[in-house]
Amino acid sequence: MAIADLYAEGLLGSAPDEAQQREVAEQLADLVAYMNRDSQFSRFMEAGTLDADSRRETLEKLFRGRMHDVLLNLLQVLNRRRRTELVRMISRCVELRLEEQREQREVTVFSAVPLWHELRSAIQRVMGFWLGKSVILIEEVRPELIGGIVMQVGDVRIDGSIRSRIDKLRLELRAHVADTLHAETGKYVTGMES
Repeated sequence: MAIADLYAEGLLGSAPDEAQQREVAEQLADLVAYMNRDSQFSRFMEAGTLDADSRRETLEKLFRGRMHDVLLNLLQVLNRRRRTELVRMISRCVELRLEEQREQREVTVFSAVPLWHELRSAIQRVMGFWLGKSVILIEEVRPELIGGIVMQVGDVRIDGSIRSRIDKLRLELRAHVADTLHAETGKYVTGMES
């Protein structure tokens, strides 16, 4: 993702002001959304075997005058360098950079059931205080958690799920059984030697 972040930095740095940065980011997000909806267009954008000149001409016909020049120029640079498969990652990096500029941070919350309003508000308030930033809460329902929640902030994961507690108990029980069997086996082996 490091190379994608460099392209994201260059893209945002090429947009002269904050309003144009937002416009470029929205257009890039729209492009990615279209790639996600249309598999044929996605293959066109990401195919490493497609002739770069053909793709360059098609990109010009499709987007010149309809897309911010800074974004189209990035697509052409990616095409020339055969890195068009990075478009999705660059979009994500642009999103994260803009959030950072706005003093925002994403917090992903996984729960077995949808969060109720009071809990959602409490998580945003507490995490906002802890991070010193405004929180963008992303919720994912994962029934396999059974109960509780798991929060992810960047690389930090806080697991308060019932599933993790059960898994921890299972490991502790296995270790206890193994220790007990080992101790009991030693007793019988010692008894046989006498």
